[in-house]
Amino acid sequence: MKKFENDIYTMSIYDDLFLEFIVKKDTVLKEQDVWLSKQQAEETYPGKKFYVLLGGEEFFQVPKETRDAVASQKFSTHLSAVALFSNELAMKILGNLYIKINRPEVPTKFFTDKKKGEEWLRSLMK
Repeated sequence: MKKFENDIYTMSIYDDLFLEFIVKKDTVLKEQDVWLSKQQAEETYPGKKFYVLLGGEEFFQVPKETRDAVASQKFSTHLSAVALFSNELAMKILGNLYIKINRPEVPTKFFTDKKKGEEWLRSLMK
């Protein structure tokens, strides 16, 4: 496992290409942060695609520019699928709006239970 941590997120990449991305409490996930995470993942496992479980410690903000970047074909080249998770109502609404409005390039689902999100991703890995 390879782990990356900064003031905004903690990202753990496992040998089976499962990637857990946790945004820290009360932060703003900016476009430059997601491009950095893409670079870190691609340098760790060149040419591979990841199954990403993305959530937050609590509430965090994701500006429109970041949402647009993450949903783009250019960004998604290293992704196989993404499971978003949170048990907070505001994050559930925002997550589902992101899926409907931004229409990510890879299969993306929202879960209120982290374990169910992981189970969905692992079912796709088989």
